Amino acid sequence: MSDNGADKAIAASETAAPMEPGAGPDDFVPRYFEPERVRMYRSPMGSARLELLDEVCYARVAVRQILPLSDPDHYISIWSGDDAEIGIVLDPLELDEASQRVISEELDVRYFTPTITKIHQVKERFGVHEWDVDTSRGRVTFSVRGLHQNVKQLPPNRLIVTDVRENRYDIPDATRLDHASFQQIQRHM
Repeated sequence: MSDNGADKAIAASETAAPMEPGAGPDDFVPRYFEPERVRMYRSPMGSARLELLDEVCYARVAVRQILPLSDPDHYISIWSGDDAEIGIVLDPLELDEASQRVISEELDVRYFTPTITKIHQVKERFGVHEWDVDTSRGRVTFSVRGLHQNVKQLPPNRLIVTDVRENRYDIPDATRLDHASFQQIQRHM
């Protein structure tokens, strides 16, 4: 982190997303960061920080994917602690290694999405479907309320399942599951 405190302010609590000069509150224009000016690191307490060199340091930020399913490796949005977008990193690989690591760690926490590899059973009771599955992280059981709202079908055969705790599970290609697993999906969808 640069140490010229006179040239920048520590912005612990930002209230508005950056806008181009002359833009009104309804005319939000996204800000794309220049990779050489971005530094991300951890605070002593472990939260992610963003420093825009010679400009400002945001004491606590959140990292989000703009296109988490179709292009998860690009278009990374950085948000302030007040839930306002600060700007966008087009390609995290253009950042320094430490910044890449912080972004990767933050995305891993935010987008914890195990892949379902086998479905042992799906049973419905009072409008809630109980799933017993094997995932890339081990065997789990979870509940889904309202299958049509919480199982998203993406072309060609991908399914994203969201449980009652808002955890997401990925089935990259439902047709590639074993026959019994695929039958469980067919029966309940």
